[in-house]
Amino acid sequence: MKLKTKITVLLFLIFLGWIIVLQAQSYNYPKPKEIEKRINYLQRVINQPLVSGSEIMQLGYESYEFMLFSYSYSSYALTNLALRNTIYKKQAIDLIKESILKVLDYEIYSSYGIDNSIDQLDSMPDYSVLYLGHLNLMIGCYRLLSNDSSFNNLNDKISMSLIQRYNDTKFLNLESYKSSIWIPDNTVAIASLKLYSINAKNNSDAICNKWTQYAKTHYLVKKTGVLFSTINPKTGEPKEEPRGSMLGWSIMFIYQFDSDFAIELYQNYKKYFSKNFLIFRLFRERHNNKETNMGDIDSGPIFRGYSIPANEFALSNSVLAGDFKTAKRLERLINFGTKKIKKNNEIKYKVRFVKMNISPMAEALVLNSLTITKWTDK
Repeated sequence: MKLKTKITVLLFLIFLGWIIVLQAQSYNYPKPKEIEKRINYLQRVINQPLVSGSEIMQLGYESYEFMLFSYSYSSYALTNLALRNTIYKKQAIDLIKESILKVLDYEIYSSYGIDNSIDQLDSMPDYSVLYLGHLNLMIGCYRLLSNDSSFNNLNDKISMSLIQRYNDTKFLNLESYKSSIWIPDNTVAIASLKLYSINAKNNSDAICNKWTQYAKTHYLVKKTGVLFSTINPKTGEPKEEPRGSMLGWSIMFIYQFDSDFAIELYQNYKKYFSKNFLIFRLFRERHNNKETNMGDIDSGPIFRGYSIPANEFALSNSVLAGDFKTAKRLERLINFGTKKIKKNNEIKYKVRFVKMNISPMAEALVLNSLTITKWTDK
C-alpha cells in the first residue's frame, strides 16, 4: 500500500473515531462558571430601565412579544437554577421580582390591548392569554421561591379570572389576540394555574386535567400524534398544522402539569419531525416540509424545512424527557449556529449565517433549556 493511501486511510479512521466519540456524548448540566456568566448578562439587562436604547427596547423593534419573553423565560430559567441549587435562590428572587415589575410596565402591557396597569384593577378583564399566562406563571415562580406576598393578590385575580374563562369557553382555549387562538400560549396559562394551585394550596388545577383531555380528543393529529398550532375561534376546529416552533414550546409547559403527555408528545415530535446528521439532530418546522424561505415571526428563517426555534425548544424537551444524547446534539447544533460573545464576565449570543437580533431573549431561552426541570413533584 502506497504511503499516500495509508495516510488517507489513517485520516479517515481518525475522522470516523472522532464521529463515534461525539455521537456517544450526552448532555451535561452547565458548569457554575458558565451559569454565572449567563446570569450576569441577564441580570444587567433585567435591571436596565425600559427606555429607548436599552437592549429590551431594541429587541422590541423585532417583535414586542420578544420583550415579554425575555423577562418571562429569564424568570423560568432562574427558577430552574434556584430549585436545583439554593445558592441561586436569593439572586433568582430579586431578578424575578424585577422582571415582574418590568412586565407590569406600560411599555410591555400596552402592546396587548391593555390601557392601565392590571395590578390596580379590582377585577380582571378578558385580556390576552399570552400576556396574562406569562405574567401569572412568573408570579407563580416568584411565589414558589419567596415568602414575599407582594404579588399574591394579583396572582389570585388572574388565576380566578383564567379559570372562570376556561370553564366558560366551549373549546378550553382562550384568545391571544382578537379572533386568534394559539395552543402554545394556552399551555403557559394552564401551567400557571397548576403552579397557582400548589402555591395557594387549593384545587384550581382541575382545569389542567380537563384541558389535557380535551386537547387529546380534539387537537392531536392522528398520523403524527402531535398538537395543532392554532384553533378556529368560531368553531373550535383545529386550524394551522403542527409546527416545530409551537410544539416544542407547548411541550415544555405541558410538562409542568402533565409530564407523561409532554413526553409522549416529544417522542412523536422527534419521530416525525427530526433527523440525525452525524453529530447533530435537526428538528423541522413542519412535517415532511423541506422548503427554504424567510419564514415568519414565530419560526424565523427556514432552511430545508429546519427552523431555529424548533431546535431550541426541542433542546428543553429532550432534557425533560431524559433523552440526553439528543440534547447534546441539539446543544452542539445551537453552538454551531451561534457565536458566543464572552465579555465583562458575561455570555451572550450572536446568530451566525443570518442577520437576526434576538438578544436577550435568546440567552434566556437557552439558559432555560439547559437547566429546565419540573418545578414541583405534584
